[in-house]
Amino acid sequence: MKDIFQLRTAGALASVPKRNKISWNSTNPYNKRWQYKWKHAYYTYPKENHEHTYVKKPEDSKEGTPLFWYYWQDLFLRTWPSLKCFWERRHRMYDNFSLYFLPGVSVFMLQFTHLTPGFTILGALPWFLLYTRIRDKTLDPDLKETYLRDMLYSNKEISELFKEETIHVIDYDLEYDKGFPDAEKFPEYKNKLYRFFNTDTSMCTGFFKFGDVESGATMTLSMKTMPVPGPFRYQVGEPFYFYDLRAHIHHNGTYKEVVLVNENEVLKNLRPFLFLI
Repeated sequence: MKDIFQLRTAGALASVPKRNKISWNSTNPYNKRWQYKWKHAYYTYPKENHEHTYVKKPEDSKEGTPLFWYYWQDLFLRTWPSLKCFWERRHRMYDNFSLYFLPGVSVFMLQFTHLTPGFTILGALPWFLLYTRIRDKTLDPDLKETYLRDMLYSNKEISELFKEETIHVIDYDLEYDKGFPDAEKFPEYKNKLYRFFNTDTSMCTGFFKFGDVESGATMTLSMKTMPVPGPFRYQVGEPFYFYDLRAHIHHNGTYKEVVLVNENEVLKNLRPFLFLI
């Protein structure tokens, strides 16, 4: 009976990863680096969660994980970065609508909760809207990298040095621009109603740094994005439209700049879209 019980237990343990495996697989060749190939990269954590810069001895490793190890690792590696993201972009929430109007409406409605439960619901709705605004305004900018890659590979000067099979990402950064731009260049943002709901323009500035393992060339791709209108009057077309895109290429001691999108030409025909709520 003991042997049978051990066999059943071993069989159950062997089938657990199969039933509980959470994986994501994409056929898109541009997003391979976001594909989780190891189990511990998604739903569990190793015993020592730091960079292995040297080969350790067996006695240097812990025999077992501390109490609540996976709970704390999940908190520090997944929950805490999200909260840190909210905190670092908190300046985007310092508009009059979020700071004064929504809390004021909630306090006003909650004064009449003794009359009917409906006022309790009306007092809670502004806080749900505030949470939604905080969530949407503090998330990382999500640009269309597939469209960006197509622009790179369709350019003759860039495609000679950077191939889809050998290019890799060295560094990346994209952040929302603080405040409002020059009024002469973007007169749309002088709108008082827009400034009541926003503290910035939702424009972004950032860069990609690429390298090619065969040609040895490196490229810093500086970019600027802005939201643009869609086919209808009150519809956004693309929230991260590239209105300026320049590639700075270094190869064998030579430097070359390739202008993929010139903002002076784009802004003549396309103007930014203004988000309100």
